[in-house]
Amino acid sequence: MSQIASRSSHGHEDHAEPHVAARARLSEAAVRFPGGLGTLSAGLWFVGIVGLIAAAVGAMSTGEHGTAHALAAYHVGFLFALGLSLGCLGLTMILQQFNAGWSAAIRRQAENIASLIPLVFVLFLPIAIMEIAVTHGKLFHWMDTHHTAHDPVIQAKSGYLNVGRWALCAVVFFAVWTFFALKLRGFSIRQDETGDKWLTAKARRMSSYGLLIFALTTAFASFDWLMSMDPHWFSTMFGVYFFAGSMMSCIALIILVLGVLRMKGKLEGVVTADHFHDLGKLLLSFTIFWAYVTFCQYFLIWYSNIPEETAFYNLRSHSGYEVLGVTLTFGHFIIPFVVLLFREVKRNYKLLMAVAAWQLVMHSVDLLFMVRPIVQGVRFGEHVWLDILGLLGPLCIFLGFVAWRVGSAPLVPIKDPRLHEALAHKNYV
Repeated sequence: MSQIASRSSHGHEDHAEPHVAARARLSEAAVRFPGGLGTLSAGLWFVGIVGLIAAAVGAMSTGEHGTAHALAAYHVGFLFALGLSLGCLGLTMILQQFNAGWSAAIRRQAENIASLIPLVFVLFLPIAIMEIAVTHGKLFHWMDTHHTAHDPVIQAKSGYLNVGRWALCAVVFFAVWTFFALKLRGFSIRQDETGDKWLTAKARRMSSYGLLIFALTTAFASFDWLMSMDPHWFSTMFGVYFFAGSMMSCIALIILVLGVLRMKGKLEGVVTADHFHDLGKLLLSFTIFWAYVTFCQYFLIWYSNIPEETAFYNLRSHSGYEVLGVTLTFGHFIIPFVVLLFREVKRNYKLLMAVAAWQLVMHSVDLLFMVRPIVQGVRFGEHVWLDILGLLGPLCIFLGFVAWRVGSAPLVPIKDPRLHEALAHKNYV
């Protein structure tokens, strides 16, 4: 069994370093996957492209609201991909800041997914182009100057709700996220080649101020691309709400990626039941956190009973959307909460994969609950196939690139100075 060569950052053998000794025990076959998940990538890309074409055709054949309906469905898919990549970027920086030794075994896949933020920007362009140049506010009603010229609320917010600022901020947001995502992954990949342990210190230092910038840009992105779809409504908890959903979904995706790799015979002895146990606890934690933030937002709006705020839930309490609310209550929180309480579920990676896949489906329902009611004149359940196709288009394209990215580098950071902690990790709780 071939072994991974181990040298220190100065080029001399250093068997005194515990991570070097741990690296010597790694099997080359367990941590490298040159072929990657090519077949899965091709399948996902095919489904994504077919979904986009079918949604575009459906938009032209479902009446006057078809374009808005298809665009809303596509927007859900874009937001899903955005949340997955942003969640992984945030998770990478959090793990670096906590100096979490156990996470060295799972961090590479978070870095891989976060590094696809430039692709998410490409997925964003059709929305921006359509809304600014073609549909003129089918989703973002404040862009329709003809109908909003006499709206005092939108006029009062025009300093923020204007196309120039909206487009400029989008470019800035993606530029900032891309910088941090590629830089952090670059440190990790370079460390695989050089063994320079000080790259870990650089990544940790960058994550310290990066987390603050990440929090601010993510919050304002959620205001721009979700909350501003209803310019009369506002919520002081919305940024945290979007963050909670993004973190929950990214952890679920990492579980699925690692689970598929284990099923392919990779990461044996590297990612163990103890690592899946910790990921399961993180998934449970952010499931609870999502429910807490969601309930607090609803409770504060119900308690204050301000018309500008209650309109959001009034719109979602009829026309079929009340079904989505009940589905989220039980499907997104109560059921996974109860299931994830069992230690056996968190330690069995196949069972945990099933829960993670379920939570990703529920996350799509959550985003649908946010976006779909903006399409006036179409009840939920009408042309539901258009909702599904529009969602699957951008999401499957993104997931296809995730599968492709898996084999582009070692499956774990093989020269991380905390590697020995990850390989010896035991979970007793």
